[in-house]
Amino acid sequence: MTVSCVRPMLLTDLAAVLAIEAQANPVPWQASDFRVFLRPPYPSENPDAGVDAGSPQAYGSGDPRHTLSGQMGWVWADPEVQGFACVVGAADEAELQAIAVARDHWSRGVASALMETLCAWARRNGLRTLHLEVREGNARAREFYARWGFAQAGRRPKYYRDNAEAALLLVKSL
Repeated sequence: MTVSCVRPMLLTDLAAVLAIEAQANPVPWQASDFRVFLRPPYPSENPDAGVDAGSPQAYGSGDPRHTLSGQMGWVWADPEVQGFACVVGAADEAELQAIAVARDHWSRGVASALMETLCAWARRNGLRTLHLEVREGNARAREFYARWGFAQAGRRPKYYRDNAEAALLLVKSL
């Protein structure tokens, strides 16, 4: 699995992203939550054309402090969307807002390709650290983040409203 299947998240991806989000999270985001992470179709008007993750188009139009507050979303699609990631950059920090993979595509490198792409985007834009929150009971996600070099930086007790579960604050140097 390579990052070449990762491309910016488009409006045409929204239905698939919402389906994955509903499967992945007990309190899923709504369509309006994803709108800031969507990109117009490029390099052509064909939304299925995709963008090589190594190309400049895959990383937005430059400095995250000057483009939509540094909000960026990607999908892994070959050809259907199998996973997505959303990140926000500000100053010299990035925060992973969401990452999820359709269950029937777990353990196939989709999340790693997305993580590789968003870390490359963050580095390219001068961001030095990547932060995220994860449910304390989500062992699978915690193991994934540990493999990517994230360390616990804090804990927020009773953070999640649906079950009062704690959130672990994780950080990774880029």
